[in-house]
Amino acid sequence: MILIDANVFMDLLEERDGLEASAQAIELVREKKVRGCVSALTIPILWFLNEKRFSEEIAKKMSRTVTKGFLVVPLDSNIISKAFESKMADFEDAIQLNSAIKSKCEFIITRNKRDFIPEGSIKILTPEEFLAKRK
Repeated sequence: MILIDANVFMDLLEERDGLEASAQAIELVREKKVRGCVSALTIPILWFLNEKRFSEEIAKKMSRTVTKGFLVVPLDSNIISKAFESKMADFEDAIQLNSAIKSKCEFIITRNKRDFIPEGSIKILTPEEFLAKRK
């Protein structure tokens, strides 16, 4: 199981550098070649970022479409508590990490590896690193 961070979806939605690898990683989940999840926090983040550029309706549609096929890890008090207790500087990333732990993920796919403090056996990879590991 992999957890894909919000910034990987934003590669697609904003057509940023790395878009091809991010799209391939997402497609592996959609094609059911890899089990994938997202934190429940990811969807409102995507909506919020896109609503600044598009209408609310388009932002909702984009957020729904891009995360289609992913298991949504519900936010609960345990994830939030562990994120507050985390030594990670970024609270949102701590939520992502604890969502991955709850879902027993093997990998977190992200663009900001440096912000994560790996825990347990979870590996933190960019989309490019993840794709290379699969070959």
